[in-house]
Order: sequence, then structure tokens, then C-alpha cells
Amino acid sequence: METFLSKIIKFATPKSAFIVLALFILNAIILGRVDQPLQDLANGEPKLDLRFGYDLATVERLFDAYGEQGRELYVWDLLIDTPFPVLGGLATILFVLVAFHNPRWQMILVTAPITFIVTDLLENVLFMFLLQSHPSLSSRLVAFSSFITQVKRSAFYIIFAELVISGIIVIFVETKRMISART
Repeated sequence: METFLSKIIKFATPKSAFIVLALFILNAIILGRVDQPLQDLANGEPKLDLRFGYDLATVERLFDAYGEQGRELYVWDLLIDTPFPVLGGLATILFVLVAFHNPRWQMILVTAPITFIVTDLLENVLFMFLLQSHPSLSSRLVAFSSFITQVKRSAFYIIFAELVISGIIVIFVETKRMISART
């Protein structure tokens, strides 16, 4: 992980962090618009990605409610979702690297964003397998997917907190630097 950090730290500037954050927010807005028809098809129930776990009966109920067109839409939704963890994780990593200069803290704090990226991308692949295997869903695959979703959701909550805290630190430090430069 040290090699990864040493390579990415070269790009860790307030400007790059805010650019990646803006792209992350844009992707989240687009994703929200694509998610809405799926939620409508399922009578307001959230898709699997947005739950903190699920079982075979839940997946079957959702996939049946989506119908063939809804399941095809879910595939497109997963493709649009692909940049989401990469951008969110990368934005968090960049803000952490700019805000915290202690290498040990950096190593600790980038663990959650990396976990989020890996588990969200794995989750998307698992959902593709689930969609392909419907209506003959494997309870083991559903259980494994649910576990990955739980890890991903946990990592997401952690990176959200890291992003807010490190973002506030970066804004504070940059504002202070700009004020000092004027005087």
C-alpha cells in the first residue's frame, strides 16, 4: 500500500481533490436519476445496493417486481454505478492525503476508501451474476453478495465521515493560506 500512496500522493492537491469530488457528486446525481425508475418498479423499495443486506426472498421479490425491462435497466444502472466507488474513494484518498501529513495516519485512513472501491466493484459483478441467473438464484451467491454489500455500506459510512472531516480541514487550511498570502 505504501507504493500506491507514494504514487498517488503526487496528485494529492486541494484542486485535484475538489475536481474528483465534483465528478463524484455529478455521478451520484446521474445515478440517482437512473435509480428512480427501478425504485418505482419495486413500489418504492430501494435497490439491493442501497440496503444493508438482503436475503434470497428479497432478491427474488425485487427482480420479479422489476420485470425483464427493469432487470435490463439494472444492468445499465450498474454500468453507471461503476465510476461511483472509484470517484468517491479517490476523492476521499486525495482529501486525506492533503489534510493529514503523517504517513501512518494516511495508511490507516485510506483503508476504508480502498475497501469501498473494491467491495462496490465486486458487488456490481455479483449483481450481474444474480441478474443473469434469475429466476434460478443461488442462495449462496445471494448470501455472499449480501455480505459484500454490508462491508461496502460500512466502508461508505466511514469514507463519508473521512471525506467531510478531511474536506473541512483542507478548506480551513487553504482559506488560512489564502488570507496569509494577501497580507
